[in-house]
Amino acid sequence: MIFKEKLKTKNKIFLDGGNGSEIEKLGGDMSPAFAALATKTSPEIVIRVHENFIEAGCDIITANTFATNRHVLSSLKCDNETVKFLSESVGLAKKAIKNSNKENKVAVAGSLSNFFALKENEFVPNPKFVPSYSQEEKNYIEAANILKDSGADILLLEMLLDIDHSKMLLNAALKTGLPVWVGLSCCINKFDNTVIGRNFRAEKEKSLIYDESKYKEQPSFLPEDKIILLEDIIQTLTNIGGDVYGIMHTWFQDSSQGLRVLKENWNGPIMFYPEIHKFDTSTHKAIITSTEEEFANSCIDLIDDSIQIIGGCCGVTHNHLKNLVERFS
Repeated sequence: MIFKEKLKTKNKIFLDGGNGSEIEKLGGDMSPAFAALATKTSPEIVIRVHENFIEAGCDIITANTFATNRHVLSSLKCDNETVKFLSESVGLAKKAIKNSNKENKVAVAGSLSNFFALKENEFVPNPKFVPSYSQEEKNYIEAANILKDSGADILLLEMLLDIDHSKMLLNAALKTGLPVWVGLSCCINKFDNTVIGRNFRAEKEKSLIYDESKYKEQPSFLPEDKIILLEDIIQTLTNIGGDVYGIMHTWFQDSSQGLRVLKENWNGPIMFYPEIHKFDTSTHKAIITSTEEEFANSCIDLIDDSIQIIGGCCGVTHNHLKNLVERFS
């Protein structure tokens, strides 16, 4: 695989962009399980999203498995189809690679996250689908093994922002023996300006536009709304393992501080893939905060020789990535 050669030679490696936001834009089904349902109901859209990123010059595309484990799929009454969802998602990515004549040139990352199924019209985990810690751990192990058996080249852990859930996911991924790349989400704490794991309540730059008077609960990524220093998260996880660490699903203005903390606590390969997507709950529409040119310029401002793997998260299209790839050509 080309990405392995590039890792050794310190050449830049390009990840894809916001699969979920692109699937939604093309009409794919979204649900409390994010974009997971699209694998089943609109596979042609998922393939097209992958093909677009390959055409843009990406070395690695990410299977549509960010929110695809047993406890999340239970919110769709599809938990008995966990194997099918995960394996078919990897299969769709591989089909896109074949369609693009990029076999053995573009790799597939199997995405794993601590995402929990959300309440309808609320940005908070639905307690009906939050498993016990022991069951959660089993579900992560199951998902990681299915991704390996389905042919994923890398396990990409995304949006890690705490210690307890992140440790479970990391341990599950490491047991497969596949390369494990760890994506951390962070923000600047509005209460004391420290760098913390991403937190709706504490983030200075709001990623969610909503009327607080209409929300019964404070939006939260995890069942426990904890504020945890990014440094503590990194030190805990790097002591366990992982091949690559990076900052992702993070605003540009927070990313510089996140990358600084990461570099102070990690000496291995670094990846960076920011988000440029806000969501307005009143209109149910995404707000893209950077043009293609602005995205490339902002990335270049933050990328130095220590950052080898570059991509995008929510809101980042294939055109954003194409512009960025061309800057490094």
